[in-house]
Amino acid sequence: MLGHWRYRRRCHAVVRQCRQKGVAEHVSECSDIHVDRLANTPLIAVDLEMTGLDARNNRIIAMGWTFIDEGRIRFGTNRHLLINSEQSVGHSAAIHEMTDSDIASGVSLEAGLEALFDAARGRVWVFHHAGLDVAFLQQACTSWAGIEIPFMVLDTMQMELAMRSRRNLAIPNGELRLGKLRKHYKLPDYTAHNALIDACSTAELLLAIAGQMDPTSSLRLGSHLNFF
Repeated sequence: MLGHWRYRRRCHAVVRQCRQKGVAEHVSECSDIHVDRLANTPLIAVDLEMTGLDARNNRIIAMGWTFIDEGRIRFGTNRHLLINSEQSVGHSAAIHEMTDSDIASGVSLEAGLEALFDAARGRVWVFHHAGLDVAFLQQACTSWAGIEIPFMVLDTMQMELAMRSRRNLAIPNGELRLGKLRKHYKLPDYTAHNALIDACSTAELLLAIAGQMDPTSSLRLGSHLNFF
């Protein structure tokens, strides 16, 4: 409850200071979200692809997202954007299977952020390993909107970690990676790798973890929120 109260206070301050109208409207709507159960809380599962892991020195090169409503993934809302970057994809090309020529045809980072934050209005963000993606989004928003944006997030990695910790289960190195957890929950193995597929993979993993945490009813989300 205290974290949610602080989040709302930060949202109100951001709305007053933000120089981008679309972001201010997003933050204003998100500050009033009533988070209850998975079945009645609007969510947006998001994944980013970056040129590296340093939010200050590396760049976002792709975004993908999908909605979760009434406890179901709405695949018709899927969106995948390549982001034009002045920074080479470098060694990350081996991971993302994208080249400099691929992202050269992408939209600007500002256009990508505008589309993403418009889609995320009134929704709780869902990430796998949220700290990394949020750090890149906050860095980008500081340059674009002039202020660090607050985030209210469900992190599938942290949810799984908390559940295993409560049950005193061992967590082998690398066991909390997205692909490893999907195998644990017997979810499909997607061979392609891009931001949209990983966003959908995260959405599916969230539903699997929620079913494990509360198999008899829709999971209450409040205690699983993280605030950035």
